[in-house]
Amino acid sequence: MKNSDYTSPSKRTRDPEAKRAALHDAALQLFTEKGYENASIAQVAKMAGIAVGTVYRFYDNKLAMLRAMLEEIEALFVDRMRQDWNQGGAHSERLGSICEGLFVVAEQHRSLLRLLTMTTDVVYSDGALPGDRIQNQIRSFYAEGISEGTFVKGDVAMMAAMAHGLVEGAMMQAMRSDNVERAEATVQLSTVMKNAFLAR
Repeated sequence: MKNSDYTSPSKRTRDPEAKRAALHDAALQLFTEKGYENASIAQVAKMAGIAVGTVYRFYDNKLAMLRAMLEEIEALFVDRMRQDWNQGGAHSERLGSICEGLFVVAEQHRSLLRLLTMTTDVVYSDGALPGDRIQNQIRSFYAEGISEGTFVKGDVAMMAAMAHGLVEGAMMQAMRSDNVERAEATVQLSTVMKNAFLAR
């Protein structure tokens, strides 16, 4: 095959989602290797095999790209939380399932979790902050548990913020250590969540 016959995988397709995925993969690698501040749009484009001008069809700037990637991470966690909650059963079982599911997502997307340390000054286009969507989902679960009399009564927003802090701390610890066992981490997180939420 002649060199002129070769095109990179991202250039072989005009599929916008394939190009976006290639950009995100390249950005993830560069952001984690060089640091967000030291990586440039031009470097991301080059690694993705996409023209710099094409990048700007997707994102106005590097921060907009980081926002989109963080929103994807949140969507993964929120979707899994809903899935585990909607399986039904006792609220204590649902909390345990949610905690296990969060660690499953974290294991499957371990490299993406590194982006969570790059959230300084990130505000989404709708005004939300990283973590708001997860907190909103926790509020919904908590409000349902209160209405059914199985969760301790408290300020919904405050309880959701505290629960989100517990989850975020557990995820950060898992990210920093290769020795964290999912089963052990799940038990620890779910025990704390149950003690905080479940009515005695």
